[in-house]
Amino acid sequence: MELGRIKETVQKAAEAITAALGIETEIVDSHLMIIGGTGRYLDKVDSYEEGGDLESPYLYGYLLKTCSHYICLDPAKDPLYDPQEKELAEICCPIVIEGQAAGLIGLVAFTSEQKEKIGTKQETLLAFLKIMAELIASRLLVELHNRSLRQRLNSALDMSAASGSFDSIIGDSPVMARLKQRAFQISSSDSTVLITGESGTGKELFARAIHTSSSRNQKPFISINCGAIPEMLLESELFGYEKGAFTGADKNGKIGKFELADGGTIFLDEIGDMPLHLQVKLLRVLQTRQIDKVGGQSPVSIDVRIIAATNQDLEAMIKENQFREDLYFRLSVIPLHIPALRQRPEDIPQLIDHAFCKFQDKLGKDIKTISRSAYQCLAAYAWPGNVRELENALEYAINMETSQAIQIENLPDKIRNPHTSSGSAMDFKKQSADYQKQLIIRCLEETGWSVEGKREAAKRLGISESTLYRRLRG
Repeated sequence: MELGRIKETVQKAAEAITAALGIETEIVDSHLMIIGGTGRYLDKVDSYEEGGDLESPYLYGYLLKTCSHYICLDPAKDPLYDPQEKELAEICCPIVIEGQAAGLIGLVAFTSEQKEKIGTKQETLLAFLKIMAELIASRLLVELHNRSLRQRLNSALDMSAASGSFDSIIGDSPVMARLKQRAFQISSSDSTVLITGESGTGKELFARAIHTSSSRNQKPFISINCGAIPEMLLESELFGYEKGAFTGADKNGKIGKFELADGGTIFLDEIGDMPLHLQVKLLRVLQTRQIDKVGGQSPVSIDVRIIAATNQDLEAMIKENQFREDLYFRLSVIPLHIPALRQRPEDIPQLIDHAFCKFQDKLGKDIKTISRSAYQCLAAYAWPGNVRELENALEYAINMETSQAIQIENLPDKIRNPHTSSGSAMDFKKQSADYQKQLIIRCLEETGWSVEGKREAAKRLGISESTLYRRLRG
């Protein structure tokens, strides 16, 4: 039972129990991982009770197998109890779904007052825990019931990314919201669009979304990467050829991408890699809405909307005579620039969560969450490869992980140690700040994330507490 899928709900439940009863709470899943807790257990979230050994002779493993509750008033003498932190008493209640324990709620006394409360009100407290367990079980049932629906939704999102939808473009930051609104507004037009942005930012996603939102959406969307096709073949790929046009040509001729896209949209990716002689031919297409096939005797009229994209600086290429200025102005009737991921950091958590769910289901791994240290590391990275790099990093981590939560050591090396990545676009100041942040995170993994833990971490690192907090925010 995957209690980690509702980790936020579990943590809120633990806090509510402690707030109501004044006794520390921990909640573990069916694998003995601590999913939620208060007091000293808050710093132990994502760690395991009883070493994660379900066959251990101790209390939690026993209760998960028997699906029963338990009241312990003297841990030191209880054969099922293995007191590790001077626990004085405990009430345990299973979280039951379909006759199986999805986890346990433990109400643990560490003071004489808490022990007395458990001893004198054990039946009342147990009844309260049963109610909380039922609430958690109900929430998990909804989650489990919707899991297949979410899997289909993830597939639909992938299909949407292929078929095109603005909803499939993850990111609600102000800059992305404005960009999606602008792209939606121009989707009803037939004007040529030039999409610029670094590799991995999602230029083709925007092109497909524009097509899907246009009146051309029942006609083809044809995509071609101008940099991925050898120069000698690109012309025939784009414009087609007549039969017998050259030695080795298909005897029936070939239909080019422009003809295939007739009535719809053609997406010319990496337009900056198009050779100059084909730039002239493309300019003519934009001017006349006609194409000339290789070996053809007369032009062929087409009705196609052109969306081009590049990660290169076309204006700089114009100055170096590598790109035609007249073609540039014809292409950039409507320019759209997609910001780099590091320029919209508020979108990173949403992208991380989306990629985690996507690849967890795709790879069939039973991983429930991302550890706090791994999440912090992902959020701190500058992502020079943008969304594509982020998705690759999550796919790598899920492949490598063998536990119930993605740990920082299973992230790609260049993300754990960004200061060693020669391909990073960060300047020295940014690299230094990120390195310091990673050192702080690693230290906090040892000292804990509580106020006391942060105070101890600052002491160990030889920095002030205010500097520690500032580096974590940065």
